[in-house]
Parts: sequence; structure tokens; C-alpha cells
Amino acid sequence: MPASTTIEALLARFGGATVQMLDRVLTPYRLRVSSIHAAPDGKSAQFEAAIPADVWTAFEEGTTGKIVPKAHIQGNAPWKEIIKARIRTAREHCVVGELYFAPSRFAAALRAVKVGDYLEIDPFGVTSKIESALCEAALFQVATAAGFTVTRMPENVAKHVGTQNYFDFRLERASHVYRVELKSLWGTDTTKARLIHTVSKEGGGKNSKREDKQVWSTSSCRFQDQDIFAVSMWLRTGRVTDFAFALSAPESRHKKWGLPVVPDYPHHVTQNPPIDDPPSGPWTMDLNEICRRFDSLPKRRRA
Repeated sequence: MPASTTIEALLARFGGATVQMLDRVLTPYRLRVSSIHAAPDGKSAQFEAAIPADVWTAFEEGTTGKIVPKAHIQGNAPWKEIIKARIRTAREHCVVGELYFAPSRFAAALRAVKVGDYLEIDPFGVTSKIESALCEAALFQVATAAGFTVTRMPENVAKHVGTQNYFDFRLERASHVYRVELKSLWGTDTTKARLIHTVSKEGGGKNSKREDKQVWSTSSCRFQDQDIFAVSMWLRTGRVTDFAFALSAPESRHKKWGLPVVPDYPHHVTQNPPIDDPPSGPWTMDLNEICRRFDSLPKRRRA
């Protein structure tokens, strides 16, 4: 569908919406960093950034965003989060705030950030939703290109319809079926995945009245709920088509390709397993390879 037709369709669906509203919702504010001052001990830093003319609202204390490279804004480099930023004071033409990151990455990030880079602020909080949807669409296309028939599983299945699924995609090829759960990198530390699930220790929430209701002992994902984890590498590579794949199997089942477990809950994967750069060990960026690994397991698992 041509871009102009897409915009027209969106505006027609959401009566009263305008191109200006759509642009403001979908694109971030970009504030050019004009100064950076690191503390003598190198453990904290302050920044100042200019407020552009196209903002709709004032910036409140506590507003957060991401510093991205000037080269990306100029169209010469992929998107990349250099360091995070938090506004502490808003003035007439600029904001002043603090730079922060995971402690293990702060020193390197502080060396990388430069005057002239930009603070991106998501004015209406849609970035995460757009990222999630685009990553799902990208996984669909990656799997389809690899010869799979791809089904996006429904988020919720009514009790009278059938069994609730606790994975995102079903991939089918040559009579083989793979249940895939799509996750993201941990935004605070992109060296790690974010393998979490909504806790339902009593089988409550939306599945509380289901005969097949599920119970999770902790917020970490359960191994039994999927065959493969797919983790979007966008926060690391700037490309929504990049994924790292791992078996949903504990190290006790496969020393080489298994993932670490939660010590007190061996049926659950640890929340933030590391992913090497580039992915290696239990992780691979090759969808066909992770399917081969799954097929090599002694017994195929079903929910």
C-alpha cells in the first residue's frame, strides 16, 4: 500500500485526526545536545539540550528520553541509543538534566556521547507499541522468507472457543511445528534479553475462570510455554529485522544450548540471560539453525 494511501486510510478510520496529529504521535521530539558536563569521579553527568520550535507542550521534570547519534539524524547511520537522559529543569529555550545508564555501561556510554547528538523524547508514548508491532511484522516476514507458514496466535482465547495459547507465533514447515515467543532486549542493559511474563500465581486474571488456566510461580517465562525464544535485536543493531533465537530449554536438558533457570523455580528461565554480540552459544541469529537444534532434541515437547 502506498504511503499516501496508508495515511489517508488512517485519517479516515480515526475521524477528526489530521496529518499534523499523526506526525506528532509517530515522530519523537529531537533536542540537540549543546553541552555535557561529567562529574570529576566520572559516575554522573549533566547535559543541556535546545528545545525545538515544533514542540506542543512544556517539558516536565522527570521526563526521560534517549540520546541518539547526530549521524543518525543526518541519515548517515542506523538508529542507536547511546545513553539515557532525564530532564530535571526546563527553561524557555532549553532543558537541563542528567545522563544515566546501567552502571556497567555508563563509563563507556559517557565517552561515546557528544555535543551535537540528539535527545529523543516520545511525546505520546507510542514508540514501544510501534516497536513491538514492527518487530512482529518483521518476524513474520523473516519466517515467511525462510519457507514457513506463519500464524500469529490470538492474544486471548475465550473459554468457549478453545485452549489459551501462551506463545506468539506458530511456524510450520514440512510437517514440523515450532511455537515461538517474541521478546525484546532489556532496555536498561541491552547485553541481556528480557524473558518475562505476567505473574499469575493463582491462575488469576483473564484466565481465572478457564478450565485450562495456567499458573506461573514467578514473572520469568516458563520453559513449557514455547519451543523457541525470539529476541528482537533492534535496541542493539537499529534494525527490526534482526533477531536472536534460543531454545526454550533449561541447561539441565541441554548443556550447550540450554538457558539458565531461576534457582528457586527450575521450570522458569532466568529473566535476563545474556546475549553475546554477535549472538553465540545458546543464541543464534539463524532461524533455520534454531529449528535444527530443536529438531535434534531427544523428544519434541508439546504444551
